[in-house]
Amino acid sequence: MVNMKRAKKLLALLTILFFVAGSVFVVPFAKVKTAYAATIKEAPAVDINKLISDVSDKNTKDAVMRLAAFGIVNGMEDGKYHPDEKVTREQFAKLLVVALGMESAAKAASGYTPFKDVAPTRWSSGYISVAAGQGLVKGFPDGTFQPDKGVTYAEAITMLVRALGYKDEFLPGKWPGNYLAKAAEKEITKYVKFADVNGFANRGECAILVNNTLDAKVVKVDTYEIGNVKYSESEKTLLEDKLNITKLEDKRIIANNRLDDSLNEDNNEVTVVDAKDNGNAKDYDVVAGYNVEPVLGEEVTIYLNDDDEIVYAEREYDDKAMFDYASSAKDDNTLSLVKFDDDYKFDNNAVVYVSDADGAKKYEIYDEKGNLIVDLSMFVGKPGKFVVKNSKIVFADLLNPDQTDDGWMVVTENNKGVIKGITPNTDKLDNVSEIDLREDETFDKVIVLDTNGNALTVDDIKKGNVIYVGKQDIDGDTYAIVRVVKDNVVTGKLTGYKDDRVGIDGKYIKLSVNGIKYSANGGDDIKEYNNPDKDNDMEDLDDVTVTAYLDAAGRIAYFVGNTTESSGYKYGIVTKIYTESEKIKIYTVTNDGEGDEIVYPVEKTKNLTEDKDGKPIAAGSLVKFKLNKNGEIAENEIYVVDLSKYYVMDDDFGKDSIKTTSGSIHVDSKTAIFDLRNVKAYIGINTDEDDEIEVENSVYATQYNLDITGADVDDDFDVVKWSDLAENDKVDIPFYVILDDNGIDAKAIFFVSSTSTGVTDSSSDEMPVYVVDMWKKSGDVYVTIHPYGESTKDVKVDSAYKSSIKDERPYVVKIQADGELEIVTSSKDYQEVYGKVYAKSGDTVTIEVYNSSTGTYSYPKYKLPANAIVYEEDEKKSASSIHSGDAVYFIVEDGVNIRVIERLVDDEEKAVLTDKKSPY
Repeated sequence: MVNMKRAKKLLALLTILFFVAGSVFVVPFAKVKTAYAATIKEAPAVDINKLISDVSDKNTKDAVMRLAAFGIVNGMEDGKYHPDEKVTREQFAKLLVVALGMESAAKAASGYTPFKDVAPTRWSSGYISVAAGQGLVKGFPDGTFQPDKGVTYAEAITMLVRALGYKDEFLPGKWPGNYLAKAAEKEITKYVKFADVNGFANRGECAILVNNTLDAKVVKVDTYEIGNVKYSESEKTLLEDKLNITKLEDKRIIANNRLDDSLNEDNNEVTVVDAKDNGNAKDYDVVAGYNVEPVLGEEVTIYLNDDDEIVYAEREYDDKAMFDYASSAKDDNTLSLVKFDDDYKFDNNAVVYVSDADGAKKYEIYDEKGNLIVDLSMFVGKPGKFVVKNSKIVFADLLNPDQTDDGWMVVTENNKGVIKGITPNTDKLDNVSEIDLREDETFDKVIVLDTNGNALTVDDIKKGNVIYVGKQDIDGDTYAIVRVVKDNVVTGKLTGYKDDRVGIDGKYIKLSVNGIKYSANGGDDIKEYNNPDKDNDMEDLDDVTVTAYLDAAGRIAYFVGNTTESSGYKYGIVTKIYTESEKIKIYTVTNDGEGDEIVYPVEKTKNLTEDKDGKPIAAGSLVKFKLNKNGEIAENEIYVVDLSKYYVMDDDFGKDSIKTTSGSIHVDSKTAIFDLRNVKAYIGINTDEDDEIEVENSVYATQYNLDITGADVDDDFDVVKWSDLAENDKVDIPFYVILDDNGIDAKAIFFVSSTSTGVTDSSSDEMPVYVVDMWKKSGDVYVTIHPYGESTKDVKVDSAYKSSIKDERPYVVKIQADGELEIVTSSKDYQEVYGKVYAKSGDTVTIEVYNSSTGTYSYPKYKLPANAIVYEEDEKKSASSIHSGDAVYFIVEDGVNIRVIERLVDDEEKAVLTDKKSPY
């Protein structure tokens, strides 16, 4: 740890020597910022990023960062440094008293001061009284202290020169010229910009002055000869002499516990090498709370305390570091780095790490003879930090982003650590990928860093950030390593496009070479940039406001605009066509979720009478349509439902599904549901196998439109909320469904009745559960179950099932009237399924199911929502932990929605994947 007593000693020395001509300079004391929240061992620390957020000058920023690491400067009340503000005398008095350990005395002395301009009630009165009583500060001849007075450059420089041990008699000439000359000789004023030595010094310039002084050598008195004092300059700097800090130059920190788990995490141990050849490796502990990630791999000067712990690592700027990725490996043994915008070979002594599920692996690039011994293509596309010196890569810290579809993810939602977002594999905004970054869920621990190496938390991940997530084993624990690209959103009008870039407000931005997606309709359809529709889409997006999300190299990964009035398709029933004015009236869902008739112009006349596929449009047609940016039905963006393809309910409404004679469909709150009463269908529609006609036929209806002549739109047409239908009794009314492309999600449902039939309520007492644990008591069997939609609870098992029930597996059960659990062996609502996850896209999974009787495979699709109950043995997981290739056993409701799922391992996994049989 930093020796705080020595720090205070130096501060006391500096502040005492700083007194001159009634003015003083204060340098606030602080603690250093932590790297990871779990390692904080001290009181709240300085937020370095916030501290320097208002500092633009490089030299000032470097000075403030080093002084903060040494505990010499801090921010103002808002945490920022405020480099342009002056320092007052009372601020100095407080810091002087605190540095000398007299704060309790100052509090006791509050309410009295010897100065007439310091009121007893002033916040600083006690500090000023103690400082004056100790002879550390003095007032002015008129009896005032002038607590708000600032310090001039001449005064500050004089104080700093005196802090090195110089006295007036050592320096010939007049003040302040003699002191200014000595300061220039010792480079105390290096990088300091001031025109008037009598002007007030600001905090920024003072930071540079103090920082320079720490590196200046102190002077010592040698002898006294007949009243004369002889002095000489020692070999120690002020930093070494007073803080006992050792300075190691031209070093490189090449590993911490994240990259080498043999290093001690508790001691924040790192490996340091000589920067010239990455040799002479030595391990050092780092003071608790100091984060080396921002300078990892870069050439630095290292500062050690008297325990040989690293206190600070200061960039030397002799190399160039960027968070980047390689677009290709070339035949000349170079990597093409995207942000660096150049091709580079690796240095003979390069240090290269790649983090993946097995841990961080260190790669040797060349053998002893200088021959390349790795396939450079393995580094392509992996984001991370590259350090280049003398046109060669000397260090690389790369991540395999296998948890974000091997690429980037544009975050669309952060729900308490469950992250959803668009990846290179996303095709729709409502079918995004999901990853659970809550600790002790999918991963044991999570490390979150921005691209500069600053430590973040999962909560710091915001909508619009681009993230890269990799799975990594560190010392036996499964970690998620998350790198966050911040400040990466660009918004403006699309002003042009090329094969490799897009113009936004006249500025062309290059496209990611690691997958590029776009949407011209607000995310309803997300496409690869190079597709046959691109030119048409870009034409539609011309001069439309788009939002672009930049990847790790500052290139566009995904951009989205909206050429339509709404972000997707609308649904409804045509009630009238106005041929002369070229408009269509449609009963649809309004923005407030209610149903109403709205008149829409059409962009193209032909869409008054036929849809994109040539199907006729008439009053009574059920349609799916989209509007352009002018509020018109866009050209060929209206589709008519084929009324010969209808559905009939086979069971009661589910929680989020409808089981029909043609299969199950998924329904949720976003599904547009219409209740159309007093309408008639065309001749030939029958609703069940008994040929019982549920909808009265009409000669005025066709295969593409209902007969609505007998309906009053205001009274007979309604928009229904799914929450009003879920788990109700089945209705004997045919209905039409517009499905999403996945063939499962219902985008719109139209219930069609020739009468005023309604819906009734009903529910089922069966429930899917996961049995987490099981035990016996007094001859009875008890289990801990985790039911879908509920928390875990303990129940007694009915005696008829106590010999057959097992723990750590899913079941369908009932809770009897006496509170005991009964296993349901045959359910009309729930089915048990096992197999291999063949594919996963968003929350849709395709399962490879083996039929032992026929020896064939089937590939049904199911919905795996984020609220599904997921377990692996007795460990709770999340839906995002289910991946392609996993063996699974699950309970599905109505043949579509997975409620409880187990990720199988060991013998159960072998049973499914190898033996092709049920694990139970």
